[in-house]
Amino acid sequence: MTDIKDKAKGTIDNVADRSKNVTDSMAGAAQSAKNTVSEFADQAKEKVQEWSSDAADVARQAGDKVQQWAGDAYGRTAETMQTFGTEMTNMVRRYPIAAVVAGFGLGLLIGRVARSTSA
Repeated sequence: MTDIKDKAKGTIDNVADRSKNVTDSMAGAAQSAKNTVSEFADQAKEKVQEWSSDAADVARQAGDKVQQWAGDAYGRTAETMQTFGTEMTNMVRRYPIAAVVAGFGLGLLIGRVARSTSA
């Protein structure tokens, strides 16, 4: 009976040692997987930060270009309107009677249109 007890004890010890080895092996694999996932997450975080920085730079450049375009358009419009005003002033000075008649006719036309749309 002692022989059976010793065999049973030996088998149990053997199974316990193997279980411990498997558990240690699984813990090592889990730690390795954790490290791999952590490295991947760090790389992903760095890439996202890089992309967001690039996107911010592109947006800033686009904003600068739009601002420059708007400034140029404003400057050209201001120059055009100033030129138009100067030409109209010169024309009225050269032909004052024609300018008064044209202004009177334009006023009558606008008055008739305004009266006909309100009725």
